[in-house]
Amino acid sequence: MNTNWLKDLARLYLPVYQYESNTMKIAYAGYSSIKKNYFVRFILDTNNQHTFLGRRWFWRIPDLIKSNNIDMVISEISPIVLNHFQKCNGYIVPGWVMMRINIDRPMSEICHSRESHYSGIKRKIRKFNLTYEILTDKESYNNFVNNFYLPYISSRYGEEALIEDLNIYMNLTPAPVLLAIKEGAVIVGMAVMRKSGESLDLMRLGLLDGKEEYRLHGVIGAIYYFSILEGQKMGCRYMDVSGTRPFLTDGLTKFKIGLGAEFAPNFSQGKEYLWLGVNEHSIVTEEFMRRNPVMHFNKDFNLARSGT
Repeated sequence: MNTNWLKDLARLYLPVYQYESNTMKIAYAGYSSIKKNYFVRFILDTNNQHTFLGRRWFWRIPDLIKSNNIDMVISEISPIVLNHFQKCNGYIVPGWVMMRINIDRPMSEICHSRESHYSGIKRKIRKFNLTYEILTDKESYNNFVNNFYLPYISSRYGEEALIEDLNIYMNLTPAPVLLAIKEGAVIVGMAVMRKSGESLDLMRLGLLDGKEEYRLHGVIGAIYYFSILEGQKMGCRYMDVSGTRPFLTDGLTKFKIGLGAEFAPNFSQGKEYLWLGVNEHSIVTEEFMRRNPVMHFNKDFNLARSGT
């Protein structure tokens, strides 16, 4: 049963939280603790105080900037009120921006693009003797979910972890396969991937027991590198590398850009949206946005970069 319409209705009347550091005051309006934790961490330092301001109807959210002297407001918004927020000062941003790598070109061209991470990735592949194999059995998939994906997501992202039920992937046609990274004889990393049309979808990944040691050994980079090789064998034009946060200075976004990933143009309007309201009189907000450009929807609802 599709319950998205209930969420869209709920986002018309939102709980509001105010956070304040020594330099900046922001407000978050919405129900998602994962999104709230992310934006508070990304925008403010760790030392901040917070207050629950009660609930507000969506049309009152922009008023918080003036009434509470807020530097920036982040609000979950329902698709049915997009037109209202397009008229407000700020940006409409996707909760996640989809990215993909053009792999229909020689590997040498992919690896030598500007700001490429691949020289470091290949160096660690050699240093730690990283190889890969493809697995398709159900037992290996269960092993991936329980011993790779869940511990990695939990340890890596903590309160910001979005943990999903991956069993739904096994019912897809064609079925996904597992790319398993081995360090010597031990499988230390895995990823679920599946061919879809002209793209190879790199869907989810994980490290053995979520250990930071394997990330430092370059296993995450090796997953992307070897997945590109497999995608090229399959004749794929693109490798979809899933979503990332819309800020270009976000760590995951920067990492994927260094892999040659670009923002996919076909963002679905059925996804989740946020309004990033900015106080045009706030010097600290102006400086933050200058240092942290964001991908947002312009008036034609195409993805664009702020400040351009």
